[in-house]
Amino acid sequence: MKKNLFLFVLLFLMANTMTLLTSCGDDDPPVIIGPSVDPDDSDDEKILHEYTGWLSVSTRYFQDTYYGEGAVIRVYKKGDDYTCRFHDNTWGDGRFAITMERVQVNGTGTFEMPNQHSGTTKSYDATISGPMTEITISIPDVMGGTEITWHFGTKVGGTFTGTNNVSVGGMYDYSAEDIEQTVTVNNDGTINLTVPEYVLTGTMMGDLTLGSYTIRNIPFNQQKGGFYKEYADGTLTLHFKAVKDGVKTHDSFYVFNNDATTTYILIKPTETGITVTNEFSMGSMPFPITATMEGAKLYDQAI
Repeated sequence: MKKNLFLFVLLFLMANTMTLLTSCGDDDPPVIIGPSVDPDDSDDEKILHEYTGWLSVSTRYFQDTYYGEGAVIRVYKKGDDYTCRFHDNTWGDGRFAITMERVQVNGTGTFEMPNQHSGTTKSYDATISGPMTEITISIPDVMGGTEITWHFGTKVGGTFTGTNNVSVGGMYDYSAEDIEQTVTVNNDGTINLTVPEYVLTGTMMGDLTLGSYTIRNIPFNQQKGGFYKEYADGTLTLHFKAVKDGVKTHDSFYVFNNDATTTYILIKPTETGITVTNEFSMGSMPFPITATMEGAKLYDQAI
């Protein structure tokens, strides 16, 4: 315990002069050490750690439901006291007085939870416990007992590979194997999806090459159980090339549009990766295209 206190004191002294990104052991998340809120007041509250993670929530009515990325845990110290603050755009804000033993956190406090219909908030008694890589917040008086489990890192962030199954107008089906789609998580919990260039061979228009593009700032949608966005805004384009019998018949950029159908992206997490459903139409082409992929994670997003 004395050794731990010495390390904390050392971190505070470094925090007054610089912002430092370090990494704990192989089992610990990286530590962000920032300057004190008021460097002229040594007794003011100082931030020790700031972590971003994803949530799973269990209540009396549902179990281990995924609730998106971007939930933030911050640990502060003021004098000899430690506090932990939690924030998530959906579930709200918690503040806890805690004890820390190595990377284990325990404490009690309150949780301010928004009403999704009225926009008002209500405060509940809550407890917090667990290692810094997986912290559980228990709120007994919400939905028969609610447990919000915060997991360090990202669940959907990374590169995923699978077969992209493409249906044109619901009448013609094609596929492209070993397609790698990349998801990055933004600080606000939204995600970006990058679809690579891929080729569909033997279609009625010949061999088709669909170019790479990135859909940005896709928010988590609780009702749809994944990240969802209608992304046709008149600016995003797709390079489309068609070659039939050795002759190039199309080679141009086309704007994603909503003329034929709703152009949307839906990304859902699975146990091993993600499923991606991408429905779109381009330019004046008469048929909507639906591309679906169940992807297994190849690489995690760099934290």
